[in-house]
Amino acid sequence: MGAYRLLVVNHAVEMGGAERVLLDFLRRLDRERFEPGLAVPRRGPLVEAAETLGIRVHLGIPSRRLLGIRRRSLGEDRKAVALYPLDFLSTVLRLALLIRREGYRLVLTNSAKADIYGSMAGWLAGRPVAWRFHDLASPQTFSRLNLWLLRTCATLFARRVLAISGAVRDALLALGVPGERVSVVYNGTEVRGETGVIRRKARREWGLPDDRPAVGMVGRLVEWKGPDVFLRAAARVAESFPEAVFFLVGGAIFGREDYPEELRELSRSLGLEGRVVFTGFLEDPLPLMAALDCLVHASVEPEPLGMVILEAMSLGLPVVATDGGGVPEVVEEGRTGLLVPPGDPEALAQAVCWMLAHPEERKEMGERGKRRAEEAFELGARCREMEEELLSLLDCGSGAG
Repeated sequence: MGAYRLLVVNHAVEMGGAERVLLDFLRRLDRERFEPGLAVPRRGPLVEAAETLGIRVHLGIPSRRLLGIRRRSLGEDRKAVALYPLDFLSTVLRLALLIRREGYRLVLTNSAKADIYGSMAGWLAGRPVAWRFHDLASPQTFSRLNLWLLRTCATLFARRVLAISGAVRDALLALGVPGERVSVVYNGTEVRGETGVIRRKARREWGLPDDRPAVGMVGRLVEWKGPDVFLRAAARVAESFPEAVFFLVGGAIFGREDYPEELRELSRSLGLEGRVVFTGFLEDPLPLMAALDCLVHASVEPEPLGMVILEAMSLGLPVVATDGGGVPEVVEEGRTGLLVPPGDPEALAQAVCWMLAHPEERKEMGERGKRRAEEAFELGARCREMEEELLSLLDCGSGAG
């Protein structure tokens, strides 16, 4: 029996968190079990990375206009909105034909937009569809129309929804998605060995003496991630730890290219000039993370899971994180990190100050977090779990394509 042909459908080609998780999965995918393909709208970093893995890429799915749909609105282009039904139907039909023509036996969608058109196309092609669902399906995140579409397509067209956390699963159940269709498969992370050498090298590269406190936040610079909350907390921390340096690691997103400058202005107004390092986008932020004494997660909206938290734990780095969404499933309060209320700079500052003032306890938290990452979130084990979920959707007696 040969490998089953698996088509992965994703609407984005830039490298966001969901795309990095997808590539981790594809790198470790058992090619004796699955032969993967990828359907995306155009070329981009995701396509280039997939092609280096020997994955066949299909371009033009979905149509360009459908990319204008946002989670909370249909966009501002009235002509595009009027043509959405035609574009949607065309996308679904072309994708269904692609699935049948290329002999794909199973469809895995990896983004909320792809979930909708991908599951309809898979159903039309007579192939089972699994969603890899990375979002909290709530009115705070999606419009009522998009929530209705998610519920309808998950119920009628998807065979399985693989939620990245219990919080994501609970939100889907509250939306009305049948519980028997939803499983939890956590994202995974590679657990690193001894990171002392990486830490010392990174500190030299960033001009940090061994004894200088360093605190950082890693992620896209968008409002809901709370970088402004981080800066306001940093100003309070600096009063108690004047030698501390603060890192904001990440770049702007499309349409908000001016936001980093707004944050720099806020930093100056808080008296933090010279104490905050804006690194911009880093291809590999892990070495810098290893140089930190504490990682901060400051999202003001519930986080579905928090990959950067998992990555910090894999390095043995303690975390101060916003309490909400899937974060409490990762961070054990008082054992692997500290949890604080969202949007509360004072509480965040107090937790960071505690971390900096208690180096031994901080180190123990990091060690416990590393053990937890290895036991519950090890990447290879989570990828095998994904494979088993996908195989369970196939009729093993029908042979491979």
